[in-house]
Amino acid sequence: MRLRLYNLLVIVLLLASCANRGVGPQGGPKDSIPPVPLECTPVMGALEFKGKKIEVVFNEYIQLDNVAQNLLMSPPQQNPPDVKARGKKLIVLLQDTLKDSTTYTIDFGDAVCDYREKIPLHGYSFYFSTGPEIDTLETRGRVYDASNLNPLDGIIVGIHSNLEDSAFTTEPFARIARTDTAGRFRVGNIHPGTYRLYALEEMSKDYRFSAGEGLAFADEVIMVSGLTDEGMNELDSIPADSIAVDSVQPEPVYPQTNLFLFYEEQQKLYLQRTLREKQHQIQFIFSSAPDSLPDLRPLTDSLHYVTRYSMHNDTITWWLLDSASIGIDSLFIEARYRRTDSLYRLEWYSDTLRAIWRAPRLSAKAREALDRQNRNRRLDLKTNARNNFDIYDTLRITCSTPLATIERDSMHLFEKIDSIYKQIPFTLLPYDTFPMNLQIAAVLEAGKKYELRLDSAALHDIYGISHIAGTYALQLKTPADYSTLRVKLTPECPPQARIQLMNKSDEVVRELPAAVDGALFEYLKPDTYYIRMYLDLNGDGKWTTGSWAEKRQPEPVYYFPQKVQTKSNWDFEEEWDYTLIPQTKAKPAELRKASADKKKK
Repeated sequence: MRLRLYNLLVIVLLLASCANRGVGPQGGPKDSIPPVPLECTPVMGALEFKGKKIEVVFNEYIQLDNVAQNLLMSPPQQNPPDVKARGKKLIVLLQDTLKDSTTYTIDFGDAVCDYREKIPLHGYSFYFSTGPEIDTLETRGRVYDASNLNPLDGIIVGIHSNLEDSAFTTEPFARIARTDTAGRFRVGNIHPGTYRLYALEEMSKDYRFSAGEGLAFADEVIMVSGLTDEGMNELDSIPADSIAVDSVQPEPVYPQTNLFLFYEEQQKLYLQRTLREKQHQIQFIFSSAPDSLPDLRPLTDSLHYVTRYSMHNDTITWWLLDSASIGIDSLFIEARYRRTDSLYRLEWYSDTLRAIWRAPRLSAKAREALDRQNRNRRLDLKTNARNNFDIYDTLRITCSTPLATIERDSMHLFEKIDSIYKQIPFTLLPYDTFPMNLQIAAVLEAGKKYELRLDSAALHDIYGISHIAGTYALQLKTPADYSTLRVKLTPECPPQARIQLMNKSDEVVRELPAAVDGALFEYLKPDTYYIRMYLDLNGDGKWTTGSWAEKRQPEPVYYFPQKVQTKSNWDFEEEWDYTLIPQTKAKPAELRKASADKKKK
């Protein structure tokens, strides 16, 4: 019995020790190696290829990821190849007729991945020629956003052997490539010659420029040859009949070009939508500012309303006035407005719009509460009055509905002197005909305390509703709460230069023209700033994009390579030689990251 108990105890202990070694199969290290191509049919670099099928065998099972986005064939094809993965084999079926004596490149990007872990084979490409030789030359460079110098990913870069400007808009590129995440491109397998170089944020998939697409172009032609400049000079000094066949060949020339992609000022103009989120309000929202105001006419008899235009006239709001119109669920409007066609030409367009009000489903109790709220409604009014009011700010009042009457005598502004409030003068600046925003212009002194007092009858909206009487206190900051920054360009200040202060999100905070003694930014909040400059070549006081029709590049932009940390009651000065660091390398890395993160959102 003791022997049996002993044997049983040993078995239990052995099982327990085995169980503690891990739960389930542990496996080996995670696979991090991409597939490796072993053999190709035809072979890589095949000559006189006339077939329609290409096969590549890998060392492991593969899968394909987002082929439509990754695959790029150069010269571009009207019908892209059909690509499939079968086991360890990659099969490419060509759909278009191939040109004679042409080198073709199929760039798979990151489409080819291993089957288990989906590890991509980065930048895998296959090339062949339909003629007796392979073109081996290339041109390289980077593409940047012209407005902020961020490198651009996924941009199509192409070349034309036809040097006429019309080729960019009428012919597909002769050879193409796509930029990577660092904005780099390499257009390969080029025949020696002279070319025009372009970049496109391709939308139409025809590999030629269409209105509305982002574009970039090199001002000068690029010359792609099989000799370096030194090699060409050496050959020029040697008689042609004395060049030995077995002489050492110079390295080929690979032009490096930076392209700055921009969007032309022309914008797509169309009516985005007709919106009726509130029963008494209809909005007509356009995609951009129209050059002419639209003609909007209600098809419902006796519809009474007031019209309010946004600052750029891209949103038009009707405020319905009579209860009969407000109570109609569907209102029809005859509209005639300007919109752009596919070639960005403006034309008049007529349409019938329908503004629908869909009442929310409410219980009887909730409906009763809403009706009671509407009966007791008061004008919703807000002001920016507060403590720590900025010296350079303007006191403002914002209302939720347009104002019909403003009783100036029922509005008062007081300055606190010791413990006594003294009334001071001010000027009231309404925003527009039916204002929803008022500006109160007054002489307000740094560090002092003020009160804005509104009587209950001061403001009435278009529905006759007034607000509750209120008192709003504010105290201005002092100069000691701010910092001052002077930016001085050295060794000389270009007369067209304008200096911008940027925040951490690469957004403009302030802007001033450059000056010989420096651009002086006053009353800056203590914060982290970055400095950007652009050359205002046309003198219009703003950054101007490029134009393909005028063959004009966008105005050049430069970044100061360091951040500036300001402190309260401090004066700072930065001397900046913007020629010291190449234009495309000076932008601080944290700004590039902020812009990339913002684009992902």
